[in-house]
Amino acid sequence: MKGIKELDWEASLFLNDWGSDAIDLFFNIITHKFYAIPLYLLVLIILYRKLGIRNLAITLVVIALLITCSDQLANLFKNGFERLRPFREPALEGLISKVGKSGGTYGFYSGHASSAVALATFLWFILRKEHKLIGGMMIVWAVLVAYSRVYLGVHYLGDVLMGAFMGTLLGLFFAGVYAFAKARYGVSTTINYN
Repeated sequence: MKGIKELDWEASLFLNDWGSDAIDLFFNIITHKFYAIPLYLLVLIILYRKLGIRNLAITLVVIALLITCSDQLANLFKNGFERLRPFREPALEGLISKVGKSGGTYGFYSGHASSAVALATFLWFILRKEHKLIGGMMIVWAVLVAYSRVYLGVHYLGDVLMGAFMGTLLGLFFAGVYAFAKARYGVSTTINYN
């Protein structure tokens, strides 16, 4: 186990804060959900045009459940594992550069990575037939959000990889929930989501 921990530390140090002030600003913008509002609005408009109001309402309820589950599950892990964030780890003092703001003491696993990947995975299944570009943009956005957490010094690479794994599982699960809810309560469309 010690070897994995050291490898995680080394990878995180390598990926942490290698850029200029402009790159620091870029990753601080990427990591904050507020700055993703234009992307969310674009996706909302596309979903409305594709699905109609009733199916959009189902989609938004499922997304709300997905994000809630992602955040709460990440918090359970953080409180259960109590793994210090890199900038709080005494052994890494002076080695890790903390460029971003942090939400707490513990960091395993990354809720940002989990939620971003979960949302991107979920939306990929909805948008992949007619809107691959937007689905692809969501995946690129999720990868950037996940990486930003390591770059900013608030998570280890392992935290982000575990968050991405959990986000993928949650995205797939909620894509199934969406398909069930849409079949049961939604308006039939000619689009095949399989």
